[in-house]
Amino acid sequence: MTRTNNPLSERITKHYPTFTKSNRCLADYLQAHPDKVLILSTNEIAEACSVSKTTVSRFIRSLGYEDHAELRTELLKARDQGEPLLMDALEGSGLQEEMRSLEQLWAQLNEMDLKPLINRIANAKRIKIIGYRNSYPLAMHFRQQLMQCRGGVDLLPLPGQTIGEDLASIEEDDFIIVIGIRRRVTNFSKIIDLLSEHNCLLISDQSGQKYAQKVSHFLVCYMSNQVSLDSYAVPMSLISYLSNQTYQFLNSEAVKVSGKISASYSRLDELE
Repeated sequence: MTRTNNPLSERITKHYPTFTKSNRCLADYLQAHPDKVLILSTNEIAEACSVSKTTVSRFIRSLGYEDHAELRTELLKARDQGEPLLMDALEGSGLQEEMRSLEQLWAQLNEMDLKPLINRIANAKRIKIIGYRNSYPLAMHFRQQLMQCRGGVDLLPLPGQTIGEDLASIEEDDFIIVIGIRRRVTNFSKIIDLLSEHNCLLISDQSGQKYAQKVSHFLVCYMSNQVSLDSYAVPMSLISYLSNQTYQFLNSEAVKVSGKISASYSRLDELE
């Protein structure tokens, strides 16, 4: 499971499946801006999230804190002990928001033991990567990157096809990667439920934390809510990281695979 870069975020991830819509709005805001707990009052947080002050207070108590003051004290203590806490210096432009999100991603990765996940990506009999809508090009890119390291990497579903028969064909030695960023298809929860009996990695934005307990591996890409159209810099960075870690893990075997692909490109004269 995912460890996050501050105690507030850890509690939010744990309780996310039980949150109401307004609580998820608060959770997303505070995970993206943990510094706001230090500099804003309960009422100001409520205004920023368009909820009531009472809703903020109840949300804080639902996480196990007595009140806003106790939460603030915990975050101050974590910062004093060296925990990274993003501050308002990053507030402003779209580029700065992306820097904030990327810092959160790398803080998450640095606190995790990713060896079991990389081992499964490298050594599974087959890799099945699932992505719909805007997650489809992410899944397609992930497949292309992993194919430079190893064989047996499939993209699901095929264009124009449903996914039931593909899910039914999954074997015990397969590893499933599901990418679900934002506006997921209506049967997404059913797909996750079906995959819960298999080794599975879910890559999602903060709204996907409600599925974190149902999968063997979960990585969250914190997406900014400050602009109308999403940037996918964070999940693309994560895909690059996981692919390179897999390549390094496989070492000489990956070199052989990528060498064969390069030779094939050359013989077919496919690339400039």
